[in-house]
Amino acid sequence: MTIIAQEKAPRVRIRTVVDFEQGEQPMNAEMRMSALSRPAVFTEPGALMYAGNCSDLYQAALAGKVTLNAWTRRKYPGKPLGDALPQVLSVGGWDAARAQDWGLKEHCNEGVKIAYLARGSMVLKVDGHRHELTEGQMFVVRPWQLHQFGDPHVSASQIVWVLFDVGVRRPHEDWLWPDWMAWSERDTARLTKLLSRNEQHVLTASREVARSFMEIDEVVSSEDIASNETRLRLQISMLLLQFMEQLERQAPTLNEDLASSKRTVQIFLDRLPHALDQQWTLENMAAECSLSRTQFSQHCQALTNMTPVRYLQMVRLEAARKWLSERAAATVTEIALECGFSSSQYFATCYKRRFGYSPQQTRG
Repeated sequence: MTIIAQEKAPRVRIRTVVDFEQGEQPMNAEMRMSALSRPAVFTEPGALMYAGNCSDLYQAALAGKVTLNAWTRRKYPGKPLGDALPQVLSVGGWDAARAQDWGLKEHCNEGVKIAYLARGSMVLKVDGHRHELTEGQMFVVRPWQLHQFGDPHVSASQIVWVLFDVGVRRPHEDWLWPDWMAWSERDTARLTKLLSRNEQHVLTASREVARSFMEIDEVVSSEDIASNETRLRLQISMLLLQFMEQLERQAPTLNEDLASSKRTVQIFLDRLPHALDQQWTLENMAAECSLSRTQFSQHCQALTNMTPVRYLQMVRLEAARKWLSERAAATVTEIALECGFSSSQYFATCYKRRFGYSPQQTRG
Protein backbone atom coordinates (compact mmCIF):
# COMPACT_ATOMS: atom_id res chain seq x y z
CA MET A 1 0.00 0.00 0.00
CA THR A 2 1.26 3.46 -0.88
CA ILE A 3 1.97 5.76 2.03
CA ILE A 4 0.66 9.19 1.21
CA ALA A 5 1.51 11.04 4.44
CA GLN A 6 1.45 10.39 8.15
CA GLU A 7 -0.85 12.17 10.56
CA LYS A 8 0.63 15.34 11.93
CA ALA A 9 2.53 14.67 15.14
CA PRO A 10 2.05 16.98 18.12
CA ARG A 11 4.31 19.97 17.79
CA VAL A 12 7.05 20.58 20.32
CA ARG A 13 7.89 24.25 20.24
CA ILE A 14 11.60 25.06 20.18
CA ARG A 15 12.68 28.67 20.19
CA THR A 16 13.98 29.82 16.82
CA VAL A 17 15.56 32.96 15.49
CA VAL A 18 12.14 34.26 14.54
CA ASP A 19 10.71 34.00 18.08
CA PHE A 20 10.69 36.78 20.64
CA GLU A 21 11.19 36.51 24.39
CA GLN A 22 8.65 37.99 26.75
CA GLY A 23 8.99 41.74 26.83
CA GLU A 24 10.51 42.03 23.38
CA GLN A 25 8.82 44.00 20.64
CA PRO A 26 6.31 41.76 18.76
CA MET A 27 6.68 41.46 15.01
CA ASN A 28 4.26 43.18 12.68
CA ALA A 29 3.04 41.30 9.58
CA GLU A 30 5.83 42.59 7.34
CA MET A 31 8.51 41.68 9.85
CA ARG A 32 7.07 38.17 10.32
CA MET A 33 6.93 37.45 6.57
CA SER A 34 10.51 38.63 6.22
CA ALA A 35 11.65 36.38 9.05
CA LEU A 36 9.83 33.32 7.73
CA SER A 37 11.37 33.70 4.27
CA ARG A 38 14.98 34.15 5.35
CA PRO A 39 17.68 31.50 5.58
CA ALA A 40 18.49 30.91 9.23
CA VAL A 41 21.71 30.58 11.12
CA PHE A 42 22.61 27.46 13.08
CA THR A 43 19.88 26.49 15.52
CA GLU A 44 18.70 23.39 17.31
CA PRO A 45 16.78 20.61 15.48
CA GLY A 46 13.18 21.62 14.99
CA ALA A 47 13.99 25.26 14.34
CA LEU A 48 13.70 27.18 11.09
CA MET A 49 16.99 26.08 9.55
CA TYR A 50 16.27 22.39 9.86
CA ALA A 51 13.69 20.74 7.61
CA GLY A 52 11.49 23.80 7.73
CA ASN A 53 9.94 23.30 4.32
CA CYS A 54 8.65 19.72 4.18
CA SER A 55 5.09 21.04 4.36
CA ASP A 56 4.96 21.58 0.57
CA LEU A 57 5.69 17.91 -0.08
CA TYR A 58 3.29 16.88 2.68
CA GLN A 59 0.46 18.95 1.24
CA ALA A 60 1.15 17.76 -2.32
CA ALA A 61 0.99 14.14 -1.13
CA LEU A 62 -2.29 14.75 0.71
CA ALA A 63 -3.73 16.33 -2.44
CA GLY A 64 -2.70 13.33 -4.56
CA LYS A 65 -0.34 15.39 -6.71
CA VAL A 66 2.62 13.20 -5.85
CA THR A 67 3.00 9.68 -4.48
CA LEU A 68 5.09 9.64 -1.33
CA ASN A 69 6.57 6.36 -0.06
CA ALA A 70 8.70 7.04 2.99
CA TRP A 71 9.49 5.67 6.43
CA THR A 72 10.40 8.54 8.71
CA ARG A 73 10.82 9.96 12.18
CA ARG A 74 10.50 13.40 13.76
CA LYS A 75 8.61 15.81 11.51
CA TYR A 76 9.40 14.29 8.12
CA PRO A 77 6.28 13.16 6.22
CA GLY A 78 5.76 9.43 5.80
CA LYS A 79 5.09 6.31 7.86
CA PRO A 80 6.58 6.56 11.38
CA LEU A 81 9.64 4.36 11.90
CA GLY A 82 9.16 4.04 15.64
CA ASP A 83 12.26 2.34 17.06
CA ALA A 84 13.36 0.89 13.72
CA LEU A 85 16.48 2.05 11.86
CA PRO A 86 18.02 4.34 14.51
CA GLN A 87 19.53 7.54 13.09
CA VAL A 88 17.59 7.23 9.83
CA LEU A 89 15.37 10.31 9.60
CA SER A 90 13.77 9.45 6.27
CA VAL A 91 14.13 6.68 3.72
CA GLY A 92 12.02 6.32 0.58
CA GLY A 93 11.03 8.72 -2.12
CA TRP A 94 8.45 10.55 -4.15
CA ASP A 95 7.04 9.89 -7.60
CA ALA A 96 5.64 12.91 -9.41
CA ALA A 97 4.06 11.64 -12.62
CA ARG A 98 3.69 15.16 -14.01
CA ALA A 99 5.14 18.62 -13.46
CA GLN A 100 4.05 20.06 -10.12
CA ASP A 101 2.81 23.43 -8.90
CA TRP A 102 4.95 23.32 -5.75
CA GLY A 103 8.62 23.20 -4.84
CA LEU A 104 10.68 22.68 -1.69
CA LYS A 105 11.91 26.10 -0.65
CA GLU A 106 15.41 26.80 0.62
CA HIS A 107 16.06 24.83 3.80
CA CYS A 108 18.52 22.62 5.63
CA ASN A 109 18.05 19.06 6.85
CA GLU A 110 18.91 17.58 10.23
CA GLY A 111 21.21 15.06 8.58
CA VAL A 112 23.12 13.98 5.49
CA LYS A 113 20.91 13.24 2.49
CA ILE A 114 22.07 10.90 -0.28
CA ALA A 115 19.52 10.71 -3.09
CA TYR A 116 19.03 9.32 -6.60
CA LEU A 117 17.00 10.72 -9.50
CA ALA A 118 15.47 7.56 -10.95
CA ARG A 119 13.31 9.30 -13.56
CA GLY A 120 12.74 12.74 -15.03
CA SER A 121 14.68 15.90 -14.28
CA MET A 122 15.10 18.25 -11.35
CA VAL A 123 16.60 21.64 -10.55
CA LEU A 124 18.58 21.47 -7.33
CA LYS A 125 20.08 24.57 -5.76
CA VAL A 126 22.72 24.15 -3.05
CA ASP A 127 24.14 27.21 -1.29
CA GLY A 128 23.12 29.36 -4.25
CA HIS A 129 24.58 27.07 -6.94
CA ARG A 130 22.12 25.76 -9.53
CA HIS A 131 22.31 22.15 -10.75
CA GLU A 132 20.11 20.65 -13.47
CA LEU A 133 19.81 16.98 -12.59
CA THR A 134 18.91 14.35 -15.17
CA GLU A 135 17.84 10.73 -14.87
CA GLY A 136 20.53 8.50 -13.37
CA GLN A 137 22.27 11.21 -11.37
CA MET A 138 22.53 11.35 -7.61
CA PHE A 139 23.23 14.14 -5.15
CA VAL A 140 24.50 14.66 -1.62
CA VAL A 141 23.48 17.44 0.77
CA ARG A 142 25.14 18.04 4.14
CA PRO A 143 23.26 19.37 7.19
CA TRP A 144 24.67 22.92 6.96
CA GLN A 145 23.91 23.35 3.25
CA LEU A 146 20.90 25.43 2.25
CA HIS A 147 19.16 23.75 -0.67
CA GLN A 148 15.91 23.76 -2.58
CA PHE A 149 14.13 21.59 -5.14
CA GLY A 150 12.41 23.17 -8.13
CA ASP A 151 12.82 26.37 -10.10
CA PRO A 152 10.48 27.25 -8.52
CA HIS A 153 8.35 24.11 -9.09
CA VAL A 154 9.24 20.42 -9.07
CA SER A 155 9.41 18.72 -12.46
CA ALA A 156 8.00 15.30 -13.29
CA SER A 157 10.42 13.07 -11.43
CA GLN A 158 11.05 10.07 -9.21
CA ILE A 159 13.55 10.57 -6.39
CA VAL A 160 14.74 8.00 -3.84
CA TRP A 161 16.71 9.04 -0.77
CA VAL A 162 18.22 8.10 2.57
CA LEU A 163 18.58 10.82 5.19
CA PHE A 164 20.86 10.08 8.17
CA ASP A 165 21.32 11.97 11.40
CA VAL A 166 25.05 11.51 11.96
CA GLY A 167 25.15 13.82 14.95
CA VAL A 168 26.45 16.93 13.16
CA ARG A 169 24.94 20.30 12.34
CA ARG A 170 28.17 22.15 11.60
CA PRO A 171 31.17 21.35 9.36
CA HIS A 172 33.72 20.85 12.15
CA GLU A 173 31.73 18.41 14.31
CA ASP A 174 32.42 14.68 14.62
CA TRP A 175 30.29 12.28 12.59
CA LEU A 176 28.68 9.23 14.17
CA TRP A 177 27.24 6.56 11.88
CA PRO A 178 24.61 4.01 13.05
CA ASP A 179 25.96 0.98 14.92
CA TRP A 180 23.74 -1.32 12.87
CA MET A 181 25.87 -0.66 9.78
CA ALA A 182 28.48 -2.94 11.41
CA TRP A 183 31.30 -1.26 9.52
CA SER A 184 34.92 -1.19 10.63
CA GLU A 185 36.19 2.06 12.14
CA ARG A 186 38.51 2.46 9.17
CA ASP A 187 35.65 2.34 6.65
CA THR A 188 33.34 4.69 8.56
CA ALA A 189 36.25 7.12 8.96
CA ARG A 190 36.91 6.93 5.21
CA LEU A 191 33.25 7.50 4.33
CA THR A 192 33.13 10.46 6.70
CA LYS A 193 36.25 11.96 5.17
CA LEU A 194 34.92 11.58 1.64
CA LEU A 195 31.69 13.34 2.57
CA SER A 196 33.02 16.04 4.90
CA ARG A 197 36.23 17.05 3.10
CA ASN A 198 34.65 16.97 -0.36
CA GLU A 199 31.47 18.84 -1.19
CA GLN A 200 30.73 17.70 -4.71
CA HIS A 201 26.95 17.83 -4.85
CA VAL A 202 26.05 15.93 -8.01
CA LEU A 203 27.48 12.80 -9.63
CA THR A 204 26.28 10.02 -11.92
CA ALA A 205 25.24 6.91 -10.00
CA SER A 206 27.00 3.65 -10.82
CA ARG A 207 24.82 0.73 -11.85
CA GLU A 208 25.33 -0.85 -8.43
CA VAL A 209 24.32 2.30 -6.57
CA ALA A 210 21.28 2.85 -8.80
CA ARG A 211 20.16 -0.76 -8.27
CA SER A 212 20.51 -0.44 -4.49
CA PHE A 213 18.41 2.72 -4.45
CA MET A 214 15.62 1.02 -6.38
CA GLU A 215 15.73 -2.02 -4.10
CA ILE A 216 15.38 0.29 -1.11
CA ASP A 217 12.43 2.00 -2.78
CA GLU A 218 10.77 -1.37 -3.37
CA VAL A 219 11.08 -2.34 0.29
CA VAL A 220 9.80 1.02 1.55
CA SER A 221 6.78 0.73 -0.76
CA SER A 222 5.48 -1.95 1.60
CA GLU A 223 3.84 -1.15 4.95
CA ASP A 224 5.64 -3.80 6.93
CA ILE A 225 8.50 -2.07 8.70
CA ALA A 226 8.96 -4.77 11.35
CA SER A 227 9.44 -7.58 8.85
CA ASN A 228 11.68 -5.55 6.55
CA GLU A 229 13.93 -3.69 8.97
CA THR A 230 16.80 -6.17 8.75
CA ARG A 231 16.55 -6.29 4.97
CA LEU A 232 16.60 -2.50 4.77
CA ARG A 233 19.54 -2.24 7.16
CA LEU A 234 21.54 -4.51 4.88
CA GLN A 235 20.46 -2.69 1.72
CA ILE A 236 21.30 0.75 3.13
CA SER A 237 24.66 -0.47 4.38
CA MET A 238 25.40 -1.98 0.95
CA LEU A 239 24.31 1.24 -0.75
CA LEU A 240 26.73 3.27 1.36
CA LEU A 241 29.54 0.82 0.67
CA GLN A 242 28.92 1.01 -3.09
CA PHE A 243 28.62 4.78 -2.88
CA MET A 244 31.93 5.05 -1.00
CA GLU A 245 33.66 2.82 -3.55
CA GLN A 246 32.31 4.97 -6.37
CA LEU A 247 33.62 8.11 -4.70
CA GLU A 248 37.03 6.51 -4.14
CA ARG A 249 37.29 5.52 -7.80
CA GLN A 250 36.92 9.19 -8.70
CA ALA A 251 39.87 10.06 -6.42
CA PRO A 252 38.34 13.37 -5.27
CA THR A 253 40.53 16.17 -3.97
CA LEU A 254 39.89 16.42 -0.23
CA ASN A 255 40.10 19.79 1.51
CA GLU A 256 40.59 19.81 5.28
CA ASP A 257 39.39 23.43 5.45
CA LEU A 258 35.87 22.25 4.56
CA ALA A 259 35.65 20.53 7.96
CA SER A 260 37.25 23.28 10.03
CA SER A 261 35.76 25.34 12.84
CA LYS A 262 36.81 28.44 10.91
CA ARG A 263 34.45 27.41 8.11
CA THR A 264 31.66 26.95 10.63
CA VAL A 265 32.16 30.56 11.72
CA GLN A 266 32.27 31.73 8.09
CA ILE A 267 28.89 30.11 7.40
CA PHE A 268 27.47 31.70 10.54
CA LEU A 269 28.72 35.14 9.53
CA ASP A 270 27.39 34.73 5.98
CA ARG A 271 23.89 34.03 7.34
CA LEU A 272 23.99 36.55 10.15
CA PRO A 273 22.41 39.33 8.01
CA HIS A 274 19.27 37.19 7.78
CA ALA A 275 18.85 36.99 11.55
CA LEU A 276 19.72 40.43 12.81
CA ASP A 277 16.68 40.64 15.10
CA GLN A 278 18.06 37.84 17.28
CA GLN A 279 19.39 39.11 20.61
CA TRP A 280 22.96 38.14 19.82
CA THR A 281 25.71 38.16 22.42
CA LEU A 282 29.26 36.85 22.18
CA GLU A 283 28.15 33.86 24.24
CA ASN A 284 25.22 32.79 22.09
CA MET A 285 27.03 33.49 18.80
CA ALA A 286 29.80 31.16 19.95
CA ALA A 287 27.23 28.61 21.12
CA GLU A 288 25.49 28.70 17.73
CA CYS A 289 28.81 27.61 16.23
CA SER A 290 29.44 25.05 18.99
CA LEU A 291 32.67 26.82 19.89
CA SER A 292 34.15 28.55 22.92
CA ARG A 293 34.02 32.32 23.05
CA THR A 294 37.77 32.46 22.50
CA GLN A 295 37.69 30.18 19.45
CA PHE A 296 34.78 32.04 17.94
CA SER A 297 36.37 35.44 18.55
CA GLN A 298 39.69 34.37 17.03
CA HIS A 299 38.02 33.06 13.87
CA CYS A 300 35.80 36.12 13.55
CA GLN A 301 38.82 38.43 13.93
CA ALA A 302 40.72 36.46 11.27
CA LEU A 303 37.79 36.51 8.84
CA THR A 304 36.56 40.09 9.33
CA ASN A 305 39.40 41.95 11.05
CA MET A 306 36.83 42.90 13.69
CA THR A 307 35.68 41.64 17.05
CA PRO A 308 32.35 39.75 16.92
CA VAL A 309 30.45 42.55 18.67
CA ARG A 310 31.86 45.21 16.37
CA TYR A 311 31.17 43.11 13.27
CA LEU A 312 27.60 42.45 14.41
CA GLN A 313 26.94 46.16 14.86
CA MET A 314 28.48 46.95 11.48
CA VAL A 315 26.24 44.40 9.73
CA ARG A 316 23.17 45.71 11.55
CA LEU A 317 23.90 49.31 10.63
CA GLU A 318 24.62 48.51 6.98
CA ALA A 319 21.33 46.61 6.76
CA ALA A 320 19.49 49.48 8.44
CA ARG A 321 20.86 52.01 5.96
CA LYS A 322 19.77 49.80 3.06
CA TRP A 323 16.28 49.23 4.46
CA LEU A 324 15.78 52.91 5.27
CA SER A 325 16.38 53.69 1.60
CA GLU A 326 14.23 50.87 0.23
CA ARG A 327 11.31 50.52 2.64
CA ALA A 328 9.45 53.78 2.88
CA ALA A 329 6.47 52.16 4.62
CA ALA A 330 8.54 50.95 7.59
CA THR A 331 9.18 53.38 10.43
CA VAL A 332 12.66 54.07 11.77
CA THR A 333 11.68 52.28 14.99
CA GLU A 334 10.51 49.18 13.13
CA ILE A 335 13.75 49.00 11.17
CA ALA A 336 15.80 49.55 14.31
CA LEU A 337 14.06 46.62 16.03
CA GLU A 338 14.35 44.38 12.96
CA CYS A 339 18.07 45.05 12.95
CA GLY A 340 18.35 44.01 16.59
CA PHE A 341 18.68 47.38 18.32
CA SER A 342 16.97 47.62 21.71
CA SER A 343 15.61 51.12 21.12
CA SER A 344 15.31 53.69 18.38
CA GLN A 345 17.33 56.16 20.46
CA TYR A 346 20.30 53.83 20.79
CA PHE A 347 19.98 52.96 17.10
CA ALA A 348 20.06 56.64 16.10
CA THR A 349 23.18 57.24 18.21
CA CYS A 350 25.05 54.28 16.69
CA TYR A 351 23.87 55.17 13.19
CA LYS A 352 25.05 58.79 13.34
CA ARG A 353 28.36 57.76 14.87
CA ARG A 354 29.03 55.41 11.94
CA PHE A 355 27.66 57.38 8.97
CA GLY A 356 27.81 60.97 10.16
CA TYR A 357 24.09 61.65 9.68
CA SER A 358 20.84 60.52 11.28
CA PRO A 359 18.51 57.72 10.11
CA GLN A 360 15.88 60.35 9.19
CA GLN A 361 18.40 62.15 6.97
CA THR A 362 19.00 58.92 5.06
CA ARG A 363 15.46 59.26 3.76
CA GLY A 364 16.04 62.83 2.69
